[in-house]
Amino acid sequence: MQIIKLERDDWNFFCPATGRPVFTDDGEPNTPALRGSWCHEVPEEPMHLAEELKPLWQQHLDAQAVKDEGADVVGFLQSLDRPNWVAFEITTFGMACGPVWSTAWTVLDLG
Repeated sequence: MQIIKLERDDWNFFCPATGRPVFTDDGEPNTPALRGSWCHEVPEEPMHLAEELKPLWQQHLDAQAVKDEGADVVGFLQSLDRPNWVAFEITTFGMACGPVWSTAWTVLDLG
């Protein structure tokens, strides 16, 4: 699976397959192309994971546990053989009491 890295200052992200925002304002899926999303803060708990990915994700977590390592979202995504799927690794930057950042991975079926 291809991973496209983006740096943005907002979450205004549109699905290339449907032209719709990927998520609604309250964070719910807004495109049928969504296959899953992960946040760097809790990589073990993907959101909106497609049924076909659930057993593969669990196998990944089990293998990581045997190695005494945490979830490796990028490694998992790179291991998937889905030609029409693209993972967008989006890092957003901003200011709070100093600089803050967040990285999320969103997988879309562009087929």
